[in-house]
Amino acid sequence: MTGLGDAGRRAPGRGALSVAWCTLCATLLFWGFRLVWRLRVTGLGNLPRSGGILVVSNHQSFLDPPVCGSSIRERPYTIIARESLFRFGPFGALIRSFGAVPIERGSGDLGALRTAIAQLAMGRCVFMFPEGTRNEDGRTKAFKPGVALLARKARAPVVPMAIEGANDIWPRTRRLPRLRGRLEVEVGEPIPAATVEAWSREGADVLLANMRRRIEELRMRCRARMRERAGGRWPAPGPADRPYWEDAP
Repeated sequence: MTGLGDAGRRAPGRGALSVAWCTLCATLLFWGFRLVWRLRVTGLGNLPRSGGILVVSNHQSFLDPPVCGSSIRERPYTIIARESLFRFGPFGALIRSFGAVPIERGSGDLGALRTAIAQLAMGRCVFMFPEGTRNEDGRTKAFKPGVALLARKARAPVVPMAIEGANDIWPRTRRLPRLRGRLEVEVGEPIPAATVEAWSREGADVLLANMRRRIEELRMRCRARMRERAGGRWPAPGPADRPYWEDAP
């Protein structure tokens, strides 16, 4: 585990004990996921060790936030959450301790944007699920436009990330996760701020399409590795075997 004195690099402005607490919880979660669903993480060398970064990932299930957080525990991240989640005192205190930041009622997307930009300017890691909600079939859905605005205004590297297997374990149709299945995460190469700016000049739709495609490519690589290691048993065949662009007319 990274030492307490490294907190200023990993999450500037957060106390050493806060960072250590997040790292401890993330490490315990990681090994729990490893034990139950044999979680594997590749590409961690692509995660910048310091400076503001915007990490964006696909969203398959309720498992995604803890799985993704435990996978990149080197950089404790800020995630923007609804203010209503903080109303129950113990739960609110818990998610605050993990770096969640509430958005006040009525502030909407603008409030989230300002909060995220401030966090990035401090040199922290901000995490987003650009699809906005869990997808239905495991394939990466179209991104909401807000992430394009944030990526352009933040002027920070964007790190694409993909999770695979979570939709099979805990799809939207189930109240509780299955105790069988496999999980895989891959961290992709950072997209430099200059590249984000160049894509933005071509239009927000170009920026969103490029980020979405990179994440879907990572997801497909994860799926192929999972199936090879499991001898074809996992993941089960289904719509997620095809990338979303194969459906394009």
